[in-house]
Amino acid sequence: MLQVLFGGLIDGCVYALVAVGMSLVYSITRVINLAQGGFVVLAALVTVSLQAAGVPPPVALVVVLVGFAALLAGVDRAVLRPAARRIGNQRMLLVTVGLLQAISGLLLVVWGNLPYTGRPFTAGRPWTVTAGALGGITVQPQQVWIVALLLVAVLALVGLLRHTDLGLTMRATASRPEAAQLVGVDTDRIRLIAFGLSGAMAALAGAAVVPITFLQFDTTTSYAVSGFVAAVLGGLGSIGGAVLGGLLLGIVEGVFSRYTGSSLAQVAAIVLLIGLLLVRPAGLLGRTEEVRR
Repeated sequence: MLQVLFGGLIDGCVYALVAVGMSLVYSITRVINLAQGGFVVLAALVTVSLQAAGVPPPVALVVVLVGFAALLAGVDRAVLRPAARRIGNQRMLLVTVGLLQAISGLLLVVWGNLPYTGRPFTAGRPWTVTAGALGGITVQPQQVWIVALLLVAVLALVGLLRHTDLGLTMRATASRPEAAQLVGVDTDRIRLIAFGLSGAMAALAGAAVVPITFLQFDTTTSYAVSGFVAAVLGGLGSIGGAVLGGLLLGIVEGVFSRYTGSSLAQVAAIVLLIGLLLVRPAGLLGRTEEVRR
């Protein structure tokens, strides 16, 4: 059971990275970007290709991190922002679903239908951590990397939002975009930065998880759904809620996958989401918005 719970927490860390990117974009733009799951798998396969070309794993991580931050900013400027101006944010979910399917098609064309895995960031044998009478768990070095990357990413993002002028501007835009624009805030620039940061989160998730699993073109939907469920569980727009929702989802899926099967694990995740929304419609750490008419 300890090993199952630990494995669920590791999966939850990956879901948390995906959900943080979704929540950040939603807080600024009110757009649910389901294509985030596609960019996670795309980043993972690009990382595998860079490693196959002889690039060391840490260097490949940096390259993918910078590249996908620029890529997501470019996708927003070329695709999502023009679409939002034409059809409004209410219908943007359909656009992001279409983008997700386009990424899956691109992965199939470029990498085929075979599963891929990568090399861990650092070499080393797994070690066992004992917990007394409860037994012990086996820890892989790459799993430590996943936890560390989540902690660093979240702390850096919170520090940016809470202790910098740019973060203050982003929070103001997220709270009252029209008012922020009236006082001279370049909301298009803030939107671009939000998508760039979400691209960095997708790159971290993909590059970190591919050494301990197998990914292929049709796993994009799985990460999109898991990231969305985690973000909604924690409360859309809440960074802390995204992390909490991701960890909770990972544990639930891990336990049900071990004792009932992967299909029922996905059902259990949806049941958990529905049950929570019936009790707390805004999510665990989300805030209910009041609208005066």
